[in-house]
Amino acid sequence: MPEVINPRERVLAALNHQEPDRVPIDFSATHNSGINVLAYNRLKKHIGIDTLTYMRDPIPMLASPDLEEGMDVIRMMGGDLLPLPRHLNFGVPAENWQIWDLKDGSQCLVPGGFKPVIDDDGSQEMSLLGGLARLKMPARGHHFNLVSRPLGTIENLAQLENLLPFLRESGAFSISDEELQVLKLNAQKLRTGTDFALVATGGPLFFSLYQVGQELFGYEKFFTFMAADPELIHCWLEFLASTCIERLNKYLAVLAPYLDIILMGDDYGFQNAPQMSPQMFRELFKPYLVRVCRAVKDFAPGIKILLHSCGSIAPYIPDFIEAGIDALNPVQINAAGMDPIWLKKEFGRQITFWGGGVRTQTTLVRESPAAVAAEVRELIDIFKPGGGYIFCPIHDIQEEVPPEKILAIYETARKYAYY
Repeated sequence: MPEVINPRERVLAALNHQEPDRVPIDFSATHNSGINVLAYNRLKKHIGIDTLTYMRDPIPMLASPDLEEGMDVIRMMGGDLLPLPRHLNFGVPAENWQIWDLKDGSQCLVPGGFKPVIDDDGSQEMSLLGGLARLKMPARGHHFNLVSRPLGTIENLAQLENLLPFLRESGAFSISDEELQVLKLNAQKLRTGTDFALVATGGPLFFSLYQVGQELFGYEKFFTFMAADPELIHCWLEFLASTCIERLNKYLAVLAPYLDIILMGDDYGFQNAPQMSPQMFRELFKPYLVRVCRAVKDFAPGIKILLHSCGSIAPYIPDFIEAGIDALNPVQINAAGMDPIWLKKEFGRQITFWGGGVRTQTTLVRESPAAVAAEVRELIDIFKPGGGYIFCPIHDIQEEVPPEKILAIYETARKYAYY
């Protein structure tokens, strides 16, 4: 067995396709590997921890275990990574914490600027970023969704070109010096005060080239433009890539010394197929992805790039590798063409698989804790040989998952992750 090393060294070894002492474990280090705040509250109660839970980002309703003093739950679950998210989430700063009542009667702490309005039907709604973002959660919903489509009225290239200067000046595609100084203090504290690897998560759509267009134009309209008006898509992507690179250069100039990984988020797959042909991906999106990845590598060669992309994306993986992506999450092995044995054999030496640890849509919801544990062990055995693997479930743990199943995931991962 390799010598026991600290979490940061463990993560970096795995990302460099080496076998550390054990497979690194991601417990809530990103907004794609997190845990719903209600499920987390039940987990804490089950294991005898009675502190209030922080919920930094109320939009997906995910707990923020890294904000808790001592980070006891992260350590108990074997976590090796911590997030560095935005301080401003849709313009709301993560400060002035207030108690918020959850629908099951438990409580959590949310930022003071989080003030949803309750409608007559029990749904909750917020208008943020000066009305640019409208978010809503149904009365029996699990999280908030972006329901406004700020670019939904765009019909042609000329209209988009006229609007781009306004978008550039809006602040939605930039980051302020003031926020960067807050992030620098947070990053310094985490880097010097812990030995965890640090992931720059950015926040929803902060480092995005694809999904941000779907959200802002509306999915149907964006797909239509992709097929019928590629010139408009190229104009939009040039704007996104250029502003993203400007933002990255400014961001990394301050934060690169403290970071190990930077997360990009773009869902290129449906569950039963890729969202577009590989040819369309290469013509429309890959050139801009290459530019953004090159900007990261040129500015901070030591930082690894993690791409979150759900669904059936196997045909794109060679292009992701060529573009400069180092790791891929969530490895949705229940999607079409995503067989874990084939993925590991075909690409395991070229890209790190980050996820694929248990099927959250099926096994985790429908099966027993024993079945969850058996699946975790099976998948770790598939992915861990040769390094190049970081363990976490396939996407976030949702609110209906009981503590016994959550413990089955991480107790099994800790037991069978050793080389």
